[in-house]
Amino acid sequence: MRQVPVTTAWLINAFENSSQHSEYYIDLQTGDVRFFSPLDFPEHEDTMKKLDRQPERFVRLPKLEEEFSLKVKKDFIATMEDQDLKKHLADELETSARFRKVLMDYEDERRLWYKFQNEKYLEHLKQWFMGKGIELVEK
Repeated sequence: MRQVPVTTAWLINAFENSSQHSEYYIDLQTGDVRFFSPLDFPEHEDTMKKLDRQPERFVRLPKLEEEFSLKVKKDFIATMEDQDLKKHLADELETSARFRKVLMDYEDERRLWYKFQNEKYLEHLKQWFMGKGIELVEK
């Protein structure tokens, strides 16, 4: 199993901010995360093609899928004790912005949410990389 030292916070951030218009790569030698936006910067397309031809050095990160994001939210809601907040969050599941907006009025729960979300995203990424024979270790 190949070990790659990474800053997990940067990796989680890249995964969370992935979109159809951007790509993130991890450099397997340095653990650095690289961002590309070919829609905004057409020259990024050529760079991405070069990186894709070096799978022993660069891996394109997976995209955060809506289904997975929704599951993480549901799992978090299931851990809550405050029934009113639980219901309010469940009502806002479909829209991430509104889900976060509800939590803005609940500082402790908001912190718990971000900790929970980051742990789930990191767990998902570690499993995804393990499937590629790569073990992520904190720098």
